[in-house]
Order: sequence, then C-alpha cells, then structure tokens
Amino acid sequence: MTKGPWIFIYKEIQELEEQLIKDGFNFLYSDNNEKIIYGAAKRLHLSPFHANYDDFIQEGALTFVKAYVRYPNDVSENPEKFRVFAYQAVYWRLLDLIRHSNKLIEKTQTDQELLNLQQTSLEEGYESIYSDQLFHRLYSICTNAERLFLLDCYVHQLTGAEIAKKHHVTRQCVSNWRRNVGNKVLTLIY
Repeated sequence: MTKGPWIFIYKEIQELEEQLIKDGFNFLYSDNNEKIIYGAAKRLHLSPFHANYDDFIQEGALTFVKAYVRYPNDVSENPEKFRVFAYQAVYWRLLDLIRHSNKLIEKTQTDQELLNLQQTSLEEGYESIYSDQLFHRLYSICTNAERLFLLDCYVHQLTGAEIAKKHHVTRQCVSNWRRNVGNKVLTLIY
C-alpha cells in the first residue's frame, strides 16, 4: 500500500498543532497570564484550601492552552481580546468540573443513604421475624385469658384500662395477665 499525499499533510498539521500548543504554554507563562486562571478560580470561590484546588488550576492551564489553539485570530495582534476569550473558556471549564464533582458527591451520598435504608429495613425485617416467632411461641404456652391479653395489647394496641373494659375484668386482673405473660417471655428468652 502506498502512502498518499494526505499523510504528509497530516504530519504537517500535527507539527503545527504541537507548535501552537508550545506557543500556548509560552504565552500562558509570560506577561503574568496565569492570573487569568487564578481569577476564574477565585470567581468560582475556589481557594487554595479546597481539596482539589491544584487539579482545578492544572485543568485551567490546559483549558487556556486549548483556547490558544482554538482562537480564530492571531493572538499577538490583540492579546487583550484573547485574554477575555481565554478567561471565559477557563471559567466555563472550571464551572463544568465543579458541577460534575458536585453531582458525583450527591450521587455518592444518595447511594449511601439507600444502602443505609436497605440495611435498616433488613434489620427491621429480621427483628419482625424474630418477634413474630417469639409471639407465636409465647401464644402457644399462654392460657386463654393471657392469649386475649396478648392479642389486645400487641395486635390491637389497646391500653390496660381498655382491655379491662372490653373483657369486663378489673385493671388489677389485666396487670396480673401482663405479669404472667412477662414471666413466660423471660422463660422463652433465657
């Protein structure tokens, strides 16, 4: 297979791009142009105390050079106009990075909350199964009166006075049922 003339053009384009990138870095580090990156970071409230501050500054420098390569006019003709162009490009890029990192943090927090919720519901499920098993074992060893107390107290959520009124007994009788059921629970657990 022969190499066409387009390969030579491609190599020339690569060499031009490499030269533009080098020129972009040279321009960035000349005439105090780094302040463009720090200014955009400051406008976005990024301080040196931010965890990823150095990464943001590095990304700002790369964006500055990309803006230099993409700039449609000759930078040397009007450097102030280019600085405005580069500042806006750096600002937008840093803003995108901040938004992306915030979304990532929110997603991580949401995932953690879901995991915690699943863990809690799983623990509640185990607790529910255990209490149901305990309730059935307790129910099977209780007298008829104690069974009525169990159903009214734990299933229907009635108070002692309401249970006494429902079954036409004294509150002292309901207290005796409660104490007897409590003793039976202790024998089942221990």
